[in-house]
Amino acid sequence: GYAALLVIAVQKLLILCYCNGSVGLLIDNPEFFNRLAGKFCSNASMRFIVLLWGEKSRLANNETLGVPVFSYKEMVKLGRENRAALIDSLDARKGYRYEVIGSDDIATLVYTSGTTGNPKGVMLSHKNLLHQIENLGVLGPAKAGDRFLSMLPTWHTYERACEYFIFTRGIEQVYTTVRTLKDDLRNYKPDYMISVPLVYETLY
Repeated sequence: GYAALLVIAVQKLLILCYCNGSVGLLIDNPEFFNRLAGKFCSNASMRFIVLLWGEKSRLANNETLGVPVFSYKEMVKLGRENRAALIDSLDARKGYRYEVIGSDDIATLVYTSGTTGNPKGVMLSHKNLLHQIENLGVLGPAKAGDRFLSMLPTWHTYERACEYFIFTRGIEQVYTTVRTLKDDLRNYKPDYMISVPLVYETLY
């Protein structure tokens, strides 16, 4: 679908940017970009900008500094073209370079909120995430068919670890918020709930 085409297009652009030591920016809407553009553009060398919503004409032209801007529709079109070219090629693998990934290699960078100081990029390895997947069952011996209810956002580190654990066990995942928690507890009747102490303290 559109999401897959967008991923293909973004991957192509990211490969281009990585090889040139530069970065790309995916932004939600023109208004958000216009608020952060001045500071961001002065501290980062961008090769492209992807606008997920809204019209490109609403971007502050003087802030893009001549960097190409792609709309969502343009990215979908680019993804289709790249996919067609890949399928039509004699050897589809020629356009890709594969590297062996080790357990100590970085799997993800998680940026802290900065509430206790300057935001930091925390480097998590594959081994780190796999350790959590293998050991979370000690805290919650869940099995296939059980239902988890989570109040944390999907980008939260603990949430991500729990999700990976859930996926490996064939467990159903349901997302909720503090506002809808009462109704969701009644409607979904979860076997387990995923959250952090601060949320429970707030509810209490």
